[in-house]
Amino acid sequence: MSQLDTQTTDTTEQSDAQEESEQESVVLETNPTTKPTLIRLGLVLLLSLGLFGYLQFDPQALGSPDITNTAALIVLLLGLVLTIRFLVRTLVLTRTRYVVTGNRVEQRYELLYRTHSKGVRFDKVRSHELNQNRVQSLLGYGTISMNRGLGPLRLENVDEPQTVYETIRTCIDRTESE
Repeated sequence: MSQLDTQTTDTTEQSDAQEESEQESVVLETNPTTKPTLIRLGLVLLLSLGLFGYLQFDPQALGSPDITNTAALIVLLLGLVLTIRFLVRTLVLTRTRYVVTGNRVEQRYELLYRTHSKGVRFDKVRSHELNQNRVQSLLGYGTISMNRGLGPLRLENVDEPQTVYETIRTCIDRTESE
């Protein structure tokens, strides 16, 4: 009797472990796109350098050369700060991964020996939506939001967002039907 119980327990544990590994298998893994950040970076560089050049070319543009030089330095400093901000954002986006497994979706990134991981299990998802404005639609990226207001998870700058959203919806529907 004891031997039969042990065999049954071993079989149950093996099937549970097999079921867990099937659900933890990666269904989809993607990186966010850097397109919008690089476009903003280009615009900041173009505008700040263009405005700085104009102010340097015409010292009387703002009335006196002192005011114009001060404004030119402020424009240059602001352009530098925004450039650094967009470069850091690009670095974070290149280190970020969105992972969809059989039972959860996660956002992970590593930067300077720091690891950040945030996820939500499909049985805990209460709402999910795909947002794409005209520019995002034209450039082929979007944002997928889950559980807004309830420990939200936002997958930003997702390439091919319809495919990722449909994969997540399919996993949610499969979890609900179980």
